[in-house]
Amino acid sequence: MGATLPHASGEVIRVLVVSPSSGARRALEDVVAQDPGVALLAGADPSELPDVIVFDSGLESYPSLPMLLERRPSSDAKAFVVLLEDLDGEAGARALRAGARAVLPRSASPQEIRAAVRAAAAGLASLPAALAGALLDGRSPDSAAAPLDTGDHILTPREREILTLLGEGLVNREIGVRLGISEHTVKTHLAAIYEKLEVSNRAEAVATGLRRGLVML
Repeated sequence: MGATLPHASGEVIRVLVVSPSSGARRALEDVVAQDPGVALLAGADPSELPDVIVFDSGLESYPSLPMLLERRPSSDAKAFVVLLEDLDGEAGARALRAGARAVLPRSASPQEIRAAVRAAAAGLASLPAALAGALLDGRSPDSAAAPLDTGDHILTPREREILTLLGEGLVNREIGVRLGISEHTVKTHLAAIYEKLEVSNRAEAVATGLRRGLVML
């Protein structure tokens, strides 16, 4: 191994990886350790306090995540980078409200995870583009998941994203990769889109979305 490089503050970033799966934890540790400015902590020595905690929620949204974040002593708050299986719904917003500095999909690339760790150590936030856009528009994380009124039908922001990607010709797997969600979740959203738009297939959904101004291609 080469020499460990300091981050912007001149110190090595001490990182603790937490996951309900030992295999996932080791994989994340391998990813994080590729940054020469990071020192991994085992968590056994209480004197070694991490600068950043990378928290993997597992295949399901970890129910104790907000509690874990909220229990941090305010005088010794650590930067949390949280990986969620599905950024839809309330899980991501709850993590942000509880104090997470970064929220990423579990499908995030190694480069994205390492960048989020460095950003968190520097006091910066890392958010998915959709959530960041909602915040820039003046909406809270909660309202980012709230339905948008489209007249006689209601589509959520996520459903509109999926409808747009349908118009670009992406299949379910590709949409899942693009949005950082599972293929099963994509299918669930598609079913909701079809029902709300009263259509039965992708072509009709895209055509109806274009006609009603729900998507722009």
